[in-house]
Amino acid sequence: MRIVINDANILIDLFHLDLVEVFFSFQNLELKTTDFVFEELYEEQKNVIQPFIQNQSLILIESSEDDLLNIFKLLSTNNGLSVEDCSVWYHAKKNAAILLTGDGKLRKQSLADGVEVRGILYIFDQLLLVGLLSFELAIKKLNQLYLLNERLPIDSKKQRLDYWSRSEHIT
Repeated sequence: MRIVINDANILIDLFHLDLVEVFFSFQNLELKTTDFVFEELYEEQKNVIQPFIQNQSLILIESSEDDLLNIFKLLSTNNGLSVEDCSVWYHAKKNAAILLTGDGKLRKQSLADGVEVRGILYIFDQLLLVGLLSFELAIKKLNQLYLLNERLPIDSKKQRLDYWSRSEHIT
């Protein structure tokens, strides 16, 4: 089973789309995030996500001393990234995991470091493939997402809406 390390912006988008429960019912990926990311969330968001940590649907990675040294090394050599960003980058690389993020700078630097990086649209694709989202609900939630986040690629949205309106998966 592939490990996926979630950045805060992914969890926040899922929270705003009311898809947290659907996401954490996903059985095909081992979902993780870091203690730094969890602490970055608002209390209301933590309250929604906490039960999924308790039932192990989301694994909270607590960084060791060695991990912290490596995270702060990344932080000191990469301008414009936060401790939270560097924590998910580091743990994704350490675990040969997919990094889920919508942060452009984090995406670019992680990719250059050999980390596989995906975004929120990947989650939609995966949830559709396993039947946790209907095409109708995916279209509705995708349109909501683009109202929340104007920086998402418009061509990817159009492609998905086109496929999903015909009940077809992106391949």
